[in-house]
Amino acid sequence: MSSKILFYVHFNKYNQLSDHVVYQLDKMAPLFQRVVLISNSDLSKKDLDKLSYNDFIQRENKGFDFAGWKMGVDLIGDELEKYDSATFMNDTTFGPLYDLKPYYDKYEKDPLVDFWGITNHRNTKQVKEHLQSYFVVYNQNVLQSEIFKNFWQNVEVLDDVSEVIEKYETSFTRTLMINGFSYASVLNTKNMSTNGMLYPDFSFWNPTQIILNNVPFLKVKAVGAFKNMTPFFLNELKLRSQYPINLIYSHMTRFVELPDEPYLLENNFLDLNKPNENNKQKIAIHFHVFYTDLVDDFFKYFAEYNFKFKLFITTDIKEKVSEIESKLKQYNLMAQILVTGNVGRDILPMLKLKKQLSKFDIIGHFHTKKSKEADFLVGESWRNELINMLVKPANQIVTSFEENENLGLLIADIPSFFRFNAIVNPEAEHKIAPKMNKLWKQMKLQKTINFITMNTFVMSYGTFLWFKYDAVKPLFDLNLSEADVPKEPLPQSSILHAIERIMVYLVWNNFYEFKISPNTKSTPFIDNKVLNSNFNMTINNDNISGKQALKIASKKLILKVKGIKK
Repeated sequence: MSSKILFYVHFNKYNQLSDHVVYQLDKMAPLFQRVVLISNSDLSKKDLDKLSYNDFIQRENKGFDFAGWKMGVDLIGDELEKYDSATFMNDTTFGPLYDLKPYYDKYEKDPLVDFWGITNHRNTKQVKEHLQSYFVVYNQNVLQSEIFKNFWQNVEVLDDVSEVIEKYETSFTRTLMINGFSYASVLNTKNMSTNGMLYPDFSFWNPTQIILNNVPFLKVKAVGAFKNMTPFFLNELKLRSQYPINLIYSHMTRFVELPDEPYLLENNFLDLNKPNENNKQKIAIHFHVFYTDLVDDFFKYFAEYNFKFKLFITTDIKEKVSEIESKLKQYNLMAQILVTGNVGRDILPMLKLKKQLSKFDIIGHFHTKKSKEADFLVGESWRNELINMLVKPANQIVTSFEENENLGLLIADIPSFFRFNAIVNPEAEHKIAPKMNKLWKQMKLQKTINFITMNTFVMSYGTFLWFKYDAVKPLFDLNLSEADVPKEPLPQSSILHAIERIMVYLVWNNFYEFKISPNTKSTPFIDNKVLNSNFNMTINNDNISGKQALKIASKKLILKVKGIKK
């Protein structure tokens, strides 16, 4: 058995450890006699406990991966010559998608291969032919050469990534080749077609070929670069590989993208078919009761939950307390009831329970929703769909929180009312966005976002929620009061509407994922027709040419994006 060493450089701009890195190291470590882990991020003790490698270097993020690899090489020193191969790798890929051992066996036995990697870049006017540095293996004859030793002795800490690429990544392959060493690439791209590619970098510009050729690593940047195609090549990857695709979606959601990217939403439905399990977490339910005639709709499900929970009920006036208590007895339920007044609807009463709710891990938040703006049947459908998505399946929901430590929020899918009525649109949402920006600033959050530049927001309509307290803690810490909330009748762009829309993004800021409980209501093409009705009406109802109609529609779209009502 040959002896191998791995030099692995990690970096996360938020000083976090992604689950895909833990998986990657766990899968690869058995191939090596020694693993040298170099982190360019300041990892917490919680993250460090997930790693069990004796050779660990925590360093400042200077010089990128090459400066990190150099520190690893310096740590091993002359012992490096004794290894049959040394693998230099960073954490910019997902994988291994397939077993790596056959690749090591193949290239170790091939006398014509002195070093090898995953993908190469062909020679162009701008870039020299080279093995791409995210994964390169050097065999012993290279490790023992003066060329290899001199290269690492002279690696400098550079601040410009383009200089690092030119001086180290692209030049070292060429230097070794000039001195008689030859390389192999798992995917040799030198003669592959580049149709439709801006540059001949297949690791980034052609993830489809990476998948179809069963390449063992997929670049993180490639997943986010072609968002409209990502669901399709990841679905193909599911068919070809045993790699847990959820690690890809989790990393992109928590650390790379905004959480509401369409390709991420495609994977965000919660699986409600999992068996119920005993839950070890502390669970609370906050239920705000304004309409006492609706409590039966909720209590009948609360009484059937197979997990222990503490029930907190808030209401607006003390006259409703006795009626609520009577209903609690009817369903054999116990609760702490608090009178919180008639300001802030269901949200401010929940925030007022900061002291109580902060003691719990998982919290459900519901209220007696009615929609007075529309026919009572509309409000009935809205409430019933939310109950079916978030109240009725609570046993499975709580189990999902138990299984996924990164899950911070569960929201409902869109109620069918909003598929028949396009009232949540860029023009309306734009009026709420400034208040969302203000809240973001007040909470002093780490990630950067500008809600004014966004069209619409992913939210739990009606603020029915399940969440981890830690995932939304900054909102509770604002200590909002009645003075922060306008009185009824509530304007359509209030702070409460801003809170309703900000929850998904707040959880994202705190490095949690969110999931969506699916709506079983099927709406074939309905929302598509509703959302596009203005454009069609312009063409059909006005006596104008197609070119004029397109011009008007384009103007309307621009005005909507800018948030200007016309």
